[in-house]
Amino acid sequence: MTSDGHRLFAWAFARISPFAERGGLSERRRALLSRAEGLVVEIGSGTGANLRHYPPAVTEVVATEPDPHMFKRLPKAAARAGVPVRLGQVGADRLPFRDSSVDTVVTTLVLCSVPDQAAALAEALRVLKPGGRLLFMEHVRSDDPKIAAKQDKRERFHMRVAGGCHPNRDTLAAIGAAGFEVEQAERARFPGPKITRPHISGVATKPAVD
Repeated sequence: MTSDGHRLFAWAFARISPFAERGGLSERRRALLSRAEGLVVEIGSGTGANLRHYPPAVTEVVATEPDPHMFKRLPKAAARAGVPVRLGQVGADRLPFRDSSVDTVVTTLVLCSVPDQAAALAEALRVLKPGGRLLFMEHVRSDDPKIAAKQDKRERFHMRVAGGCHPNRDTLAAIGAAGFEVEQAERARFPGPKITRPHISGVATKPAVD
């Protein structure tokens, strides 16, 4: 996608997303993020919709977002957060943290669009402390073969108009393949086009050191 394309998507996303938040997405964010604690790294913070939902158990959120058109919207959301927030314009495959130094990693509606999903999950695993949590909420490949076929057929077009989003990624399988232990996973259907309705949300942990 061109820079102008990303600019248009960021503009449209900022205007459309409030409808999804009022339609139940905000409540799902709050429920998921209630599990966050300590030092949190959020991958692909977008316009900052998560930031107001972090609980007092969080000591700091480092909100990362590589896209400049999304990133410029983050300071306003960070100023309204109830916990300390630090911003970083970095990609998911190069998080600026030492190994095993982070308590919680959060991904919401971003693992569909990272250029290399396996690399992003490997970085999340690397920076987490043993026993640390990955909190995820993502739209994913449908378990309905007919819808999955539509996701495959429309993938390239959807990527062009939706900020590089792949609607057909089997993200839950990728989380397990990266080395996480999936503690909890729930499937849901969100409003919107059929190819982006299937969602998963849940918790995975980095295995503890023997």
